[in-house]
Amino acid sequence: MDEHSVRQPLIVSSQGVNKATVLVSSAKWILSALIWVIFIAWVAVIFLFPTQFGNELFEKWSEATSGTLFGLTGSIFVLFSGPLLVIGFLSIAHLTISGEEGFQHHDKKSWKPPRVRLWTFPILVDGFIGVVSAAEFVGILLFVAYIVCALYAYTQRNLGLISQWHLTSREASIWILELTGLRFGAIGLFCLAFLFLPIARGSVLLRFIDIPFEHATRYHVWLGHVTMLLFTLHGLFYVIAWAMRGTLLHEILEWKDIGIANFAGVISLVAGLLMWVTSLHPIRRWNFELFFYTHQLYVVFILFLAFHVGDFIFSMAAGAIFLFVLDRFLRFCQSRRTVNIISAKCLPCGTVELVLSKPQNLSYNALSFVFLQVRGLSWLQWHPFSVSSSPLDGKYHLSILIKVLGKWTDKLRRNIISLSEAEEKELPFQHRQMITASVEGPYGHEQPYHLMYVLYTSVFTSWTSECIS
Repeated sequence: MDEHSVRQPLIVSSQGVNKATVLVSSAKWILSALIWVIFIAWVAVIFLFPTQFGNELFEKWSEATSGTLFGLTGSIFVLFSGPLLVIGFLSIAHLTISGEEGFQHHDKKSWKPPRVRLWTFPILVDGFIGVVSAAEFVGILLFVAYIVCALYAYTQRNLGLISQWHLTSREASIWILELTGLRFGAIGLFCLAFLFLPIARGSVLLRFIDIPFEHATRYHVWLGHVTMLLFTLHGLFYVIAWAMRGTLLHEILEWKDIGIANFAGVISLVAGLLMWVTSLHPIRRWNFELFFYTHQLYVVFILFLAFHVGDFIFSMAAGAIFLFVLDRFLRFCQSRRTVNIISAKCLPCGTVELVLSKPQNLSYNALSFVFLQVRGLSWLQWHPFSVSSSPLDGKYHLSILIKVLGKWTDKLRRNIISLSEAEEKELPFQHRQMITASVEGPYGHEQPYHLMYVLYTSVFTSWTSECIS
């Protein structure tokens, strides 16, 4: 008999369980409502900012808060980045309460079948960007609407400013180019605020809206194309205007201590263009390592972007970047430790099997995957692999199966073969090539995410049968 079973009552009061369940459900509902209210208000501020009305409200906000401890930078940070951080903290509280709810009383009658979810209900199936769900389609429409409305509002403001000045047609054209380039940069900066959110692997925001990390990476790809297109137009319009003025070289090399540092923007844009070009599907498919190593230039891109725009403008996107850096730091702390490889062998089918040690408190499920780094192969490359072992197999180990497809996996297979040959020859331990690995994760959805698609499959099947009959 379990030693704790003596202390537990044989009959649990259902009234106490129901009260706890009601309290937990109420707290979750309040937190969810508060998060969505803050998010909608934040999006509304972003939509209104390019308009004349939004600009007037922003000036009033700046005047009211500029006398605080952090000045103008702090007021802009509170307005544009603060809501995202507040949503992050509230999401942590929501997920903590949800974890507590998991320990409450549940029976088979409380199980609910899969229901229609906007995140998994397909709208576009055979598009050039793949399968698009209803929620994703709404998000795409909102981004397109924001960019179109912002460009229209900024163009109206630009024409209003130009009409107040007495300029020649050439000077007016130059100013239109510079002001339009400025507006492209402002819109791109707001897109940058969303760019880093989908690639935070341990993001509480993704867990709150119930989207697995591997599903959210496509949003980073979409936003990356839009953001770099806007930043490229931003730089191109300025280059054309400076060339028309005859001050192109002087403007490009200018680096002001206070204000806009042009040369820092050039460095940031070049780093962004390298990442953008090498991330295109043909190049990424041709040479993945070129894409991977070039993408580490995101540090240069962000750092010199901050130098380019200054602290008060950069604070508009600082909240999302802070959440990404925090996630990256926590992942770095986890991945510093190496794990023991209990066994490594090459199967007859050409697949490599690794059995890794793990702490007892590290839990995973059948849908989990880990990122694996073998330092003998590369100190920078982390590759995702699904966990092939069952969570019931053992408390102190997990196994993964690796199919040999590229250079990294082929080199791993050859290292394992050479290690096996050294063991067969009974070489001294110091002459053997040992394999050292680090593991990050596990990641993956806590619940069977694929079951969300079961309902749509059955509905589509019944609809098809009715059409045929």
